Amino acid sequence: MSSSQQILSLYKSRVTIIELLRTLQYNVQDYESFSINEVDAMSKHAQLDMLIEHASEKKKVYIKYVSCVRQGNLDNIVDDLFISETVLDKRTDTLILISDDEPNDMIRSKVEYLFNHDGIFVVIHNIKRLQFNLLKHKDVPPVRVLTEEEQTELMKKYRIDASQLPSISRFDPVSLAICLRPGQVCVFKRNSVVALETDFYRICE
Repeated sequence: MSSSQQILSLYKSRVTIIELLRTLQYNVQDYESFSINEVDAMSKHAQLDMLIEHASEKKKVYIKYVSCVRQGNLDNIVDDLFISETVLDKRTDTLILISDDEPNDMIRSKVEYLFNHDGIFVVIHNIKRLQFNLLKHKDVPPVRVLTEEEQTELMKKYRIDASQLPSISRFDPVSLAICLRPGQVCVFKRNSVVALETDFYRICE
């Protein structure tokens, strides 16, 4: 990939990740206005990282660009942001890594371990997947994450527990796009033959 193609790829990924975070109601205003030349300059000076707070909830997301994700650099990044510098709170915050490659099985297992053992939530995007906004694709129905209260009401309404809901992988492209955590429920609104729209629920695993 040529240098100009790399910069264009970075630019598009930045546009997309900001759109996704705006959909999730994060305060992205400070990062919305930028040109491709500014992205080039930020890349050269290693200034692509973003720290963004949620508009109404006390939580943050940190976006970090890396050439690749390996266990060593993942451990270092997590240690810096969650432990040494305490930039992020593992109880509420999300770390998003944007990488040039797909995470392998070992990295996926590490990401699962970080959440299951330490409560640290990491999302890894291949930069190629961020060249467009998946949530705007015609084949992806509108989707959102239920609040804890909505999830509780859903279980009460249908007299079910979490194990009875259909599942969606935390590594599913839609799950990654909406930062869906294991145990959370999302709802898709799909067109139906018998109704204009029907809600379909999936629990993240």
